[in-house]
Amino acid sequence: MAKQVTETDGALRAYALRLLDTVYNASVYAVIAYSGLLVLLAIVGLAIFMKIIYVPEFHPW
Repeated sequence: MAKQVTETDGALRAYALRLLDTVYNASVYAVIAYSGLLVLLAIVGLAIFMKIIYVPEFHPW
């Protein structure tokens, strides 16, 4: 009985560590993607500020 409990505990621990590793990797990738998006927006904003990209005024009324 003790061996079965130990095997179950080891399997549960391995599953928990695998799940934790997956969540950690997902958060790292999310931070990298968000940072890349901010860099892209900064480049577009700078290009608009320097008038490399023309954005006409928009008045819906």
